Amino acid sequence: MNGAEMGFKRVVVGLPQGLADQAAVEAAADLAEFLRIELLATFIADSSLHTLAALSGARELRAFDQQWQAIDAAQITREIDRATGLARQRFAESVGARAIKTSFDVIAGAEVMASLIRADDIVAVIEPGHPGERITQQFTGLLEAALATAGAVLAIPRRIARTAGPIVTIASDSEDPSIRTALQIAAAFKERLIVTTTADARLPVELLADANRLGVAVEHISGTLPGARLQERMRVLTRGALTDKGIALFSSLQGIPLLLIDRDRAATASNPKAGEQRPTGVSGA
Repeated sequence: MNGAEMGFKRVVVGLPQGLADQAAVEAAADLAEFLRIELLATFIADSSLHTLAALSGARELRAFDQQWQAIDAAQITREIDRATGLARQRFAESVGARAIKTSFDVIAGAEVMASLIRADDIVAVIEPGHPGERITQQFTGLLEAALATAGAVLAIPRRIARTAGPIVTIASDSEDPSIRTALQIAAAFKERLIVTTTADARLPVELLADANRLGVAVEHISGTLPGARLQERMRVLTRGALTDKGIALFSSLQGIPLLLIDRDRAATASNPKAGEQRPTGVSGA
């Protein structure tokens, strides 16, 4: 199973301004490697800082000495260059000798990121390590663009609970298209699949037959969602089932990456012929 069969061509990971836990970056790299698709890392070097520095009388509050001082344009340039170089180095360490195509792009702002994302992308958004980063345009702009345009969004916690374990999907019923996507992810990762549904219904025979063909063991938990942790390495959900679609969704991750699939994209994965008539516009979250 690979990403092309699922309709995905790239994993695009937005690297945070601050230092992300290396495991978070590697989680995005793992997904690209297991799906055998391209991995593109993007780093936003915010050009608006230079514009701000050029304003007469603009000042900044320095965190260490708690004093206001004039913004130093040269210092801002040095800090951005230093952060870019460090992000590039850490990304190179994460991809290592992986047998996938990788690239690293430095872009000028979140609006450029929005134009970069395609409907056949999985966009990985890493939880900021510092609370202050949550309100930056780099982070909010990336998240908004990903939810508006990408076929799937991978929300990655800043610390990963585990790198092995079943793939879990929380489905509305046994026909939820996220189940098929979760099965394909489980096959790629060579892990078990756990399907949890609130409705007490049997899984489709065709799905179970495909799971058997792919060598994926399937467990179905129905009626009441389990209170105990399932020791999963990733959760898969269709966006329509998600109530928190913005920054708040990161507070519910509990160390587990969450793959949010566009419902149309998930339906295409379930029925490849459906993709022939799928429009190429922006889909709702």
